[in-house]
Amino acid sequence: MATPAQRAGLLAAGVSAEAVHIADVIGAAGPLLASVEGSAGRNGAAGLNSFASNHVALSVDRAILEVQGTVSSLVCQSGRIGELQDDLNQRNADINNQFAMAGIAIGAGAAVVTGGMSFFTNATIPTVTGMVAGGVGGALSVWQLGVDATGRLRLQQNMLEEFWRAPENATLFPMRVWRYLNSRTAPSEATPREVIMASWRRDGLIPDQAPTAEPPAIILNQNAVDSDDLERLKLLLEPLEARIGLMSRDLGQLIEELLERTEAAAASRQAPPARRRPAA
Repeated sequence: MATPAQRAGLLAAGVSAEAVHIADVIGAAGPLLASVEGSAGRNGAAGLNSFASNHVALSVDRAILEVQGTVSSLVCQSGRIGELQDDLNQRNADINNQFAMAGIAIGAGAAVVTGGMSFFTNATIPTVTGMVAGGVGGALSVWQLGVDATGRLRLQQNMLEEFWRAPENATLFPMRVWRYLNSRTAPSEATPREVIMASWRRDGLIPDQAPTAEPPAIILNQNAVDSDDLERLKLLLEPLEARIGLMSRDLGQLIEELLERTEAAAASRQAPPARRRPAA
């Protein structure tokens, strides 16, 4: 992590606060400062500048690979959730069709019986028959409301659970990505992880209360989930995937500022010295 003196030195040299922050996150603040200080570009300083710049660029490359790998893992989990959701939706449609056919059969049967009974002088029999058929049809409708297909979500890695528990050293999130999610641009600012969890509460995806050590059931219970549960899981993953994707933007800004300084230093070294006018 960067020291206060390193941060102050980078900001004083004109490096943007965003670039300083992301350099700190990926462990490149020290080399970035050495690159800036060596940009005067004379002899040994030029060599230090080149070495330090390469160190920063390598750190950025590693961070980009970590971002891409994490986003791919989240997309894969979202895809598995979507596949199970499509399967459950199809099963729910089949269940609804079966109930609809049963309702039609009951109605048709009641009509036949009622029509046959109408030949009797006692009008109570067809009336009772119609009432019984209506009662059975109503019971089927009520039962249908409580019938919803469920399935088991099979994920090798529950990234949402680890994101919630926030261990000091994550195993499912790469080091630089995890540090980014738990970093603050200023002492009074929320971390990206805190912002994401606040959005979950605001959207009603998790209980509107202070976070607990134990994740909510929607994250832990994957043995009997229905289509609505899966939709909530997809909505939980979306802001996490998007926020990690923003890390690439910050890395791009860092590398752009580094290249601008490197090119400016190279141009100043290549510029021919000013010619002196001959004495009169």
